[in-house]
Amino acid sequence: MIVNLASTFSVVVAIALLINDADCLSVRVTNKQTSMSTSAYGQSTLLSSSCPVAIILNKNARSVTQDLVPIAQRILGSDAVFTTTTAEEAREAARQLIQRNVSLVVPVGGDGTLSSLVNYMVKQVRSDNQNLTMEQAMQTLPVVGYIPMGTGNGVGSVAGCRAPPPDSLKRPTLWKRLFRRKKLQQERFTNVLEMLRTVGQDLDRGLDYDSIIANVDQVELPMMELTTQSNRTHGDLCFFAGVGFDSLLLQDFKDLKAWSVRNKILPQLFGSVAGYCVALVSRTLPKCVRRNAHRVQVTIVSNDPETLWVDHRRGDVVQPLRDALVYNGTAGIVAAGTSPFYGGGLRLFPFARLSPSKMHLRLGRIHPLLGFINIPGIFSGSYRDLGDDTFQCLDFLGDDFEITVQPEQLSLQRTNSERTSGYPLQHSGESVGLCNSFRLKVVHTPIRFVTFLKKRVVQDYVI
Repeated sequence: MIVNLASTFSVVVAIALLINDADCLSVRVTNKQTSMSTSAYGQSTLLSSSCPVAIILNKNARSVTQDLVPIAQRILGSDAVFTTTTAEEAREAARQLIQRNVSLVVPVGGDGTLSSLVNYMVKQVRSDNQNLTMEQAMQTLPVVGYIPMGTGNGVGSVAGCRAPPPDSLKRPTLWKRLFRRKKLQQERFTNVLEMLRTVGQDLDRGLDYDSIIANVDQVELPMMELTTQSNRTHGDLCFFAGVGFDSLLLQDFKDLKAWSVRNKILPQLFGSVAGYCVALVSRTLPKCVRRNAHRVQVTIVSNDPETLWVDHRRGDVVQPLRDALVYNGTAGIVAAGTSPFYGGGLRLFPFARLSPSKMHLRLGRIHPLLGFINIPGIFSGSYRDLGDDTFQCLDFLGDDFEITVQPEQLSLQRTNSERTSGYPLQHSGESVGLCNSFRLKVVHTPIRFVTFLKKRVVQDYVI
């Protein structure tokens, strides 16, 4: 997140919020009758004979409880409800969604739940037809009605379903807000899911998508394909990714969690938000204080000839880059996103949606004391480095960046017995191991979300 060690408490809170809904999925569904149909690319797929909507409830997410399952079953039917807890069976859920050719899929959880589901579905589509490109595979995906019920919900702030509540929920009493939160959550969940069912039925009847969204608010959000030196053919899709202080903390948390499970020492405690705090105090902070372990030597090259630099000194004026070299030097964080929010309210990429086809790449070089003073601005996305020659925060817009990374200290020693090259990398709030180089490329076929926000006002006669 931010490179600033003086603001570590806020950083840990935001990171913990971001990752607490770790996306391990398991699926429990029953068999249902299906019929054959042909997809847009001539493949035979299995078409559901009943509900055109399927819902994925990630029970690892913070607010997803067992009480939501019977509600979903009542609205959509039991065969359309997937409850998930492990990654292996999540792939089976994605396989069934693609085979059933559902019109609308409803992921319920955090940002990681959403990203994992999209990755699994795309991989299933490409497995069925290996000639498809990433863009072609994404064109076959169903419309998404994302119900954000994780902890961070960064993408949920942009593309999450926010259906207008019925009159009984518009102004809940203080008693209901304080003592009946669970009941209030169930009522809101029911309201959103019933509206999504209607959209799915309209899509299944063959109504044109454009005519449906004329009356229902929607947003299209592209994803980035992340490839590393060890996996350059089929990358992972994500809405945000990066290296620096946040990825280092995530890797330390991952190591601590594995250690606790292996040694059977408080695995539930170290697998929760408390584990992030323990990892911060016992591992990440000592590394950063003693060895500047969060600082990385980076070289960033753009493959997009229309890459733009956001010049804060001139009021966020965009300037075209003359060269492919974007930056070569040290930084405390290098992160990119197609969604403005990182999770937990942290608006790390305020320029992410200014161009529909580009990501916002942010490079932080800010001094810890200055970061501490500017915590509110950093979290709201309003912080700007206005110095003429300091360049403590560099922002770029582009669709294809190649980044090479190494710790400022030439070797990053994680433990005495485990020494390895590379630097921790994270995407979607999940540590994905160590790397020396990676590439982020925008996939220009966006994910289509139904959101239910009110349409833009065009005429207003109220004075």
